[in-house]
Amino acid sequence: MWEKFASLFRVPELRKRILFTLGAIIVFRLGSFITVPGVDKSVLQQVFNSGSGGIWDWMNMFSGGALQRFSLFALGVAPYINASIIFSLLVSVVPKLKELQQQGREGQRKITTYTRWATVALAVLQAAFTIAVIQQAVSNPGILFYVTTIVALTAGTMFLMWLGERITENGIGNGISMLIMIGILSRFPANIGQMVSDISNDPVRLGIWGVVFVVLLVVMVAAMTIIQQGQRKIQIQYAKRTMGRRIYGGHTSHLPLRVNQGGVIPIIFASALLSLPVTLFQAIPGLTQYLYLIESGSPLYMGLYVLLIFFFTYFYSSIVFDPTEMAKNIREAGGFIPGVRPGDPTSEYVTGIMNRLLLIGAVFLSVVAILPYILYQASGIASMFLIGGTSLLIVVGVGIDTIMQIEAHLVMRHYESLTKSGRLLGRRS
Repeated sequence: MWEKFASLFRVPELRKRILFTLGAIIVFRLGSFITVPGVDKSVLQQVFNSGSGGIWDWMNMFSGGALQRFSLFALGVAPYINASIIFSLLVSVVPKLKELQQQGREGQRKITTYTRWATVALAVLQAAFTIAVIQQAVSNPGILFYVTTIVALTAGTMFLMWLGERITENGIGNGISMLIMIGILSRFPANIGQMVSDISNDPVRLGIWGVVFVVLLVVMVAAMTIIQQGQRKIQIQYAKRTMGRRIYGGHTSHLPLRVNQGGVIPIIFASALLSLPVTLFQAIPGLTQYLYLIESGSPLYMGLYVLLIFFFTYFYSSIVFDPTEMAKNIREAGGFIPGVRPGDPTSEYVTGIMNRLLLIGAVFLSVVAILPYILYQASGIASMFLIGGTSLLIVVGVGIDTIMQIEAHLVMRHYESLTKSGRLLGRRS
């Protein structure tokens, strides 16, 4: 095992990429502890605790706890993620953006520019909203405080966006996803320490839950890895074509359909949408008494959570995957699915398979989303939220992507695979 890890630093390019990524992570973590001037941390902590369960917690998760400290990176990369998701959806419905996407690298460069400007606008709006929430933690909030804080928070988000792009270009893995994963992982030690403290205070009752936590954590990570990598391969046969003295085609390929087509996006959308009514119920005095109906972990909350996950799973798939267009491309390339006629029958066949896969993916995401709430209510240990939910799914997904990139560098230079079988890249020993 140690020999395999040592091989990571024998490849000069891979060694530089790993060290660059580690350096960028250090800069990110240092910046998350630089607090914006003029904020009373003790009052800020009270404000944060009073907003438990709403959009405040959701934003704090993606910033790695930086929002709770109100640091320069308090907004994290959430504005950039939101802008990217918005434009990925708009590309499918706005003809001008779709035309740009089809222009190759130049068109993608323009879409990236639009995304960056949208990130600035969303960061300014989110910074203003955040200041409005925590203004009671400021002794004398004046116009200068508002302006400087909005500029500081927006600049922090833009710096993280730039840092993420540099990691993608010069480091290992997707930079933005890497920053989100590191932010989530940074909170794990404190949560584990709290769980150990709870168990030590009541070892007889909570000791068994510690064992359950370890077992379920391993099972959930394994299940997430299987589902994230799971594919349904549809065989495609290409007919032979004779052009002059040459014969083209006649080979077989596969159309891979992922089980979890939307990744973590359905859970993110569902949790973000549900956090809004929770925040409104907390902010409006007349609705506070009904907060128990919609608060995190309530039956109504979990029921709506599951329904929204199913909705966004199918909705997102319908945006990014078009069976009709896919069937058209296969037919134009001279291919067909054995036993299925080209055209509409092919589209219907793929749609039927895709719907079954989406059902499996939606059920799995629903279990991942609500399992932590059930375990927390049964055990009373807040660290049970580490077993599932958005955070663990992001960590597993980004971890798999990072390992696959490392594998690619090693295999390309004829080094032994980091994993025993090398199956993460689809090959076998």
